[in-house]
Amino acid sequence: MTLMEEIEVQLNRLPPEKQSEVLDFITFLQGRVRSASPVSVEVERGKRIKAALLKLADLKVFSNIKDPVEWQRQIRKDRNLPGRAA
Repeated sequence: MTLMEEIEVQLNRLPPEKQSEVLDFITFLQGRVRSASPVSVEVERGKRIKAALLKLADLKVFSNIKDPVEWQRQIRKDRNLPGRAA
């Protein structure tokens, strides 16, 4: 008897509500398998970030910023951190 046949026999022995739980578990396992390839997820994320940055560059969103370091200081409102030298 093949594995699939054995699964079918065992599944048929269960009441319908337990068969539904088995299906839920199979769906859960499939989701884990899909998310088990973080490399492809990261590659896709990188592509989306690159596209967004290229679009910002095309729109010249930050062209009015003359000194990026000074701009960052103003935005962040830099302050001395507790326990660190100024």
